[in-house]
Amino acid sequence: MEWRSPSSPPPKKSRLQKSKVKTMLIAFFDSDSIIHKEFVPAGQTVNSALYVEVLKRLLRGIHRVRPVLHRTGQWMFMHDNAPAHCAICVHQFLAQSGVPVLDHPPYSPDLAPADFFLFPRLKSIMKGACFADVATIQERVTAVL
Repeated sequence: MEWRSPSSPPPKKSRLQKSKVKTMLIAFFDSDSIIHKEFVPAGQTVNSALYVEVLKRLLRGIHRVRPVLHRTGQWMFMHDNAPAHCAICVHQFLAQSGVPVLDHPPYSPDLAPADFFLFPRLKSIMKGACFADVATIQERVTAVL
């Protein structure tokens, strides 16, 4: 608290200016690093069809980035219970591809490592920066990752 006279104007509060430009990132990672990441096209909704296409690219990424794990099959896949992740076509694709899936318990946000590990670190590095367009955001995020 600071002393001020009754006739003095109230102090101005400063606010961080939120960016008007936004983009959505889909990232897959393990304990070592990012395996696959991509940005959702502007105006695109993340639905089961898009998610299956992303998973196809992820499998190619695992084959490229972690060839030993891909070859031996000594890895498991875990995603949350978002509607696009729980769709029948997603389950069918993962089963047909032989991807071992670790079920995510319902109502378990503590098992969302991206929310507690990846995104807070990404946000802290990018905090305070203003971006003019989506391409600039994507370049910066890619460099940080």
